[in-house]
Amino acid sequence: MRELLPPRRAHVPAPAFGRVLTRLTLIVLLFILAFSPAADANWLSKVIGAAEHAAPRATGRATGALDHAVAHVKALPAKADGAALAAQATQEGHWRFVNRAGETFTAGTPEEMKRVATVLFPEAKADVKLSLYVTEDTVFRNRAALKDLPKGTELYVVVRNESYPVLRRSEGAAERLFAQVRPSLLVELTDRKAFEEAVWQLSRPLNKANVRVLALEPEGPPRLASAPRIDPATKRALVDVIDPASLPAALGSVRGQTVLVTGRVDGRLLYVQPATGTERSVLLTDLFKAAEDADVNLVVLHAASTPRQPGGRNWLWQKVEVKGLEQAMQYARVADFLNALGGPDARLLVSATPAGRRTALNIRPAGDFSSGPLQSPVGDLFSGIVSDITGRVIATGVQANMRSAERQEELDQRVIPGIPSDFQVGYLVLVVLGLFGVPISRAWWRRLWPPEAASEYAGAAGYWSARIIRSAAFLVIFLPLTAPVSAPYNLLRQVYEAAMTPVRLWRWLTSRAAPSPG
Repeated sequence: MRELLPPRRAHVPAPAFGRVLTRLTLIVLLFILAFSPAADANWLSKVIGAAEHAAPRATGRATGALDHAVAHVKALPAKADGAALAAQATQEGHWRFVNRAGETFTAGTPEEMKRVATVLFPEAKADVKLSLYVTEDTVFRNRAALKDLPKGTELYVVVRNESYPVLRRSEGAAERLFAQVRPSLLVELTDRKAFEEAVWQLSRPLNKANVRVLALEPEGPPRLASAPRIDPATKRALVDVIDPASLPAALGSVRGQTVLVTGRVDGRLLYVQPATGTERSVLLTDLFKAAEDADVNLVVLHAASTPRQPGGRNWLWQKVEVKGLEQAMQYARVADFLNALGGPDARLLVSATPAGRRTALNIRPAGDFSSGPLQSPVGDLFSGIVSDITGRVIATGVQANMRSAERQEELDQRVIPGIPSDFQVGYLVLVVLGLFGVPISRAWWRRLWPPEAASEYAGAAGYWSARIIRSAAFLVIFLPLTAPVSAPYNLLRQVYEAAMTPVRLWRWLTSRAAPSPG
């Protein structure tokens, strides 16, 4: 008689799924250590990042700059009373001129310089007015050649897809050159990097939905809403009121936006006049540091006189507003915004100081080009009187702490927000490289994490979940992690196999041809 035994239960080792999580955690930690953007040993990200940033610099300063200027001239509307030419001064002291048809003339002497118009424009009059669109190298590296140009020549500098008139101002024996980016905005042509950064900052788009105008009032709220309040009647953003002392900490809630504040700047302090009470001050260094930490574009408008805050009331009970701000907000680019803010009669000098992720932008009166810079205390007094009577804050300058071109371009290159573009590109390169080493990395993976056995799991759901996790960990983490080794190793193995194929074939043929013993 057989002994009755109790039914056998499926054997499910307790640590089966725990081993899966342990291995996965270990792989993730190795992956983070290998690919951490902050790690100094992340050689691939550094190499790729350096290559990405070196490429545009090399392209912008290549010999094709003259061809770029020619293409720009061809796109310009034809002038009835002038002749437009692309031009470049060389280090040898020669000038190269190219017309719309692509015809080139090189001038190295004063006599040849006089023949430029007659050679490239045979149908034009002898006294035709030349408009020269020169390369950046001409005004930065070969500036001395400008004195050889005919008098009355209009000069433009070509930057990317734009060209700007070049204005000259003599100060004693020296001559200063300025690019007129807008009628009221000038950028001095001194340092090339600073000039390109300033032009980029002025050319960047202005997203009106992300511009926040603040009123610094001591009795205001301590925090800012992440989105501006909208006037239901006009559908425009309202002025946000904030306590001055709370502003640095409050900038974290408006990350990525542009914040405008108004006040009188005196050294390191920003003075503001509340609706009631005496003036208050805020450290500019604290504001700019907070803007950098929060990745905020902070713009400080310098008030001409009493630094009343927008949205409040002056002593005549008139609503305080920044002169030209409402009109400036209608434009799509920063240059047009600042040009409208400065007014038609003002000339503002824009300078930029890039420093890694941030750029300090400084805008101040440029002075009169006919008689040099001139500061008029009478004019300042008149501006103050007008400001008090009309209730308008007249801006005389701007200080800003902005995202740099390098930082913004890096953000634009990101496919996944929040992850540096160098890291994303490096990861993608390693994934593609890892596909060439799959036979090798798969064998290593089987040793590190052996395939699951169905008998270790109570049901099919647990078994297939573990398999999916194992496969995902291999593709997402282990494959790119081992790519620098597995791909070359697999390639060498394939080369060895290809080299040994004739030898093996020869051995096989000789073994077939050899007579069998006996």
